[in-house]
Amino acid sequence: MNNRILSLTVAMVLALSTFATNVVTDRTWYLVGETMKVSVTDNDATIAYAELCDTHGLAAGVVIGLKGNEGTGIIELPSDLHSGYYVLSVYTRHNAKISQQLVAVINPLRKSADDDIEWVEIRPTPNPSPRDGSSDSSYAENIAGNTNQSPLPWGGAESRPWFGVRETEGHIIKANIKNVYDGKTFKASQICPSLSIVGKQIHYFEGQMVNDSTAVFYTFGVHGKQPLVLSAMSSNGVSLPIEMISPFAALLPKQLPHLVFHYNRSEVEARSLDMQRHQISKKEEAVVPLDYDETVFGTKPDLTYNLDEYRQFLTIREVLLEYVSCVKQTKIDDVPRLIVRKEQDVYDSTLPTLVLIDGMPVFDVERLLNYDARRVHYINIYAGQYTFGNTVYNGILSFVTRSGRLTNYPTERNMQYLVYEFPS
Repeated sequence: MNNRILSLTVAMVLALSTFATNVVTDRTWYLVGETMKVSVTDNDATIAYAELCDTHGLAAGVVIGLKGNEGTGIIELPSDLHSGYYVLSVYTRHNAKISQQLVAVINPLRKSADDDIEWVEIRPTPNPSPRDGSSDSSYAENIAGNTNQSPLPWGGAESRPWFGVRETEGHIIKANIKNVYDGKTFKASQICPSLSIVGKQIHYFEGQMVNDSTAVFYTFGVHGKQPLVLSAMSSNGVSLPIEMISPFAALLPKQLPHLVFHYNRSEVEARSLDMQRHQISKKEEAVVPLDYDETVFGTKPDLTYNLDEYRQFLTIREVLLEYVSCVKQTKIDDVPRLIVRKEQDVYDSTLPTLVLIDGMPVFDVERLLNYDARRVHYINIYAGQYTFGNTVYNGILSFVTRSGRLTNYPTERNMQYLVYEFPS
């Protein structure tokens, strides 16, 4: 690290919690590219959100699952953050605030117009001690005034009171829907939003419309990093654009205090080198699809077809014609659909069948029928009626590919595919 880099600004953590909930970070200040470990203890929540933001917006965040009233989350600090103070907010998914504190971050690789920290080098003797009692030899101070004042200096300390209501099991995801499409406006009652986990198991959730453009999904039984697809289908078969809303929604600070960083030169140099090595060696974690499971809610399919046991055809259309019984192509409200039935029953076209491929709902039937059948391993038919949210389905028709990753079957128009980390 040369003198030019050493002339950049720095930061640290000054705890400003005004709530009994305990929030602890693993360091007193951070370099960009490092990870921030946030430990939370709370008696009235099962899920907490930790977010880091400045006056411009959200910088990074993590969802923390609490077990036995405790939980720990890791925030990866992006490499493009400016040097200076940020606000760390920890709160429940109902936006009830738990704790706020200042966190200082230094970017040793580049300067920014938003940098607002001064360097003050610590001389070899004597070394001042951090004011928060931590072991870090470098520390920062707020020169704008008393840091323990109430309300918090960036405003809004009392804006989100703690409600004291324990959360229910599961995890909430919100999404925004563009309800005006092709010149037509759709009301909440005309929109069916859905969230599905991509993989060899079925995890399908229909959302509740809280207004004409916002959907809420109550998920359960899903943990860790998983690929998912969001979709919104109108009552007349139009696929509407949908996009997940960040769960992090803390009140942005109006201003942040100016900092002076008292640094130890050797410590900053060593941590900067470690951070750069970490950035070079870090690789994206592979997302492994859920293993195949033929059961839905503990029920095996009424009919199952392992395509390895049949002559290979080129398309799903040929497979359905030659091998698969109890599946029929029809139209419901002038929209092409596939429907299923029990072997002894007649087809009921008044209710739709939920059609899935690797867990993702299928709206374009023709596209599915023309899909390469050699990529499909199982076709499962679940007869009977299933309720997801406000929709009743007459059976489930599930196609499971060999990879469980929607191989050569990208999401349909206006759907959103993303990898999301569910709290463990």
